[in-house]
Amino acid sequence: MTDPISKAIQSAIVGIRLLDPATGARLGQLKLQQSMNIGTALKVDGAVLHYSPEHVKSLTTTELKDALANAVG
Repeated sequence: MTDPISKAIQSAIVGIRLLDPATGARLGQLKLQQSMNIGTALKVDGAVLHYSPEHVKSLTTTELKDALANAVG
């Protein structure tokens, strides 16, 4: 994964794992897939975490962590 957006998402997931292992474990099992057609930064569909690079880029690290946690409920 050399994409800086994917790296930012993975880094945020690691941070979540330290604070909330259950949520971090659920996020860690998802496959990341870039999607230009979603209207939000992140969306979970089955075992795939779809992300909009432009939306993710606009988020702070804290906002990204919150969005990831909300994406898995």
